[in-house]
Amino acid sequence: MSIWPIFPVVVMVFVLLVVVAVTMTIIFRNPLKLKDKILTIIRLGLIYALVFCIGLRPVTMDDEYEFSTKNLDVLFVVDTTISMWAGDYNGSKERMDGVINDTKFIIDELAGSNFALVTFDDQAHVLAPFTQDFQYIENLFETFSSPDSTMATGSDLSLPYKDIESLLLSSSRKENRKTIVFYISDGEITNGTTLSSYTDLAQYVDGGAVFGYGTETGGKMKDGSWGYIYDYDTHQDAVSRIDETNLKQVAQDLGINYYNVNDGNAAIKGEIELIKQSSKTIVEKGMGAEAFQDTYFYFAIVLAFVLLWELFVIIRKGRL
Repeated sequence: MSIWPIFPVVVMVFVLLVVVAVTMTIIFRNPLKLKDKILTIIRLGLIYALVFCIGLRPVTMDDEYEFSTKNLDVLFVVDTTISMWAGDYNGSKERMDGVINDTKFIIDELAGSNFALVTFDDQAHVLAPFTQDFQYIENLFETFSSPDSTMATGSDLSLPYKDIESLLLSSSRKENRKTIVFYISDGEITNGTTLSSYTDLAQYVDGGAVFGYGTETGGKMKDGSWGYIYDYDTHQDAVSRIDETNLKQVAQDLGINYYNVNDGNAAIKGEIELIKQSSKTIVEKGMGAEAFQDTYFYFAIVLAFVLLWELFVIIRKGRL
């Protein structure tokens, strides 16, 4: 048994002593019979004690417990170049809005899996290796922000290859695991390079999909809060357009499906259902890590009955 007090214990003890002192003073100054005073002190003392115990928030600890996980390692590879903030997602929203909503849906649906996150702009970044802390992964997506246009050097879908390979190899060494890859991009390559083949990585991929965001018409990208990124070649606002040829090539190389999800996540829902059907839940026994369980509600139940008793006493004595 341990406690996680909602306020510092010193503060709670001080408040309790003040309340008890004030209560005792009021009761003894009240022209009640001694028997009634004692009963009142007992009832109120019990109420104060129960409230104090609830405030201490007692918990039980166990370092040997069972937990359920899915046999999935889920790798997100996300394009975070400035074009992913083009305003042509599902109308005029930014593409990254769709990415954040869709990845949150995937994480929630596959909760219990291990998740990893790789992003790429002018270089690739492993923001998180495989972890079961899905909330941490969701929080990372919320930190995404549009890159500075003056620092942008162009898009290259081949940049994350080495990081993807490293994480896939790590996952492949685990027994009884399936590795799922979600590659998320608008498909643009604007730094003059050609798309490298991902074929050699297909042997480590058990499922997933490439998700494309953007339209052929394209969308403009905001440049700070005052305007849009300017294209000095065309002397107009720059427009980013989806390149599905590149995205389909990545999907073919990895042996997974490609979906244009710019207008909604119906395709994602279908893909997730297939993944869930092919995965299984594993019950494991944890050792050495503490699991906590709240027990304050037991005191809350007793408090509810004591308050009902006090209300009954008040009504019975005709004070209401």
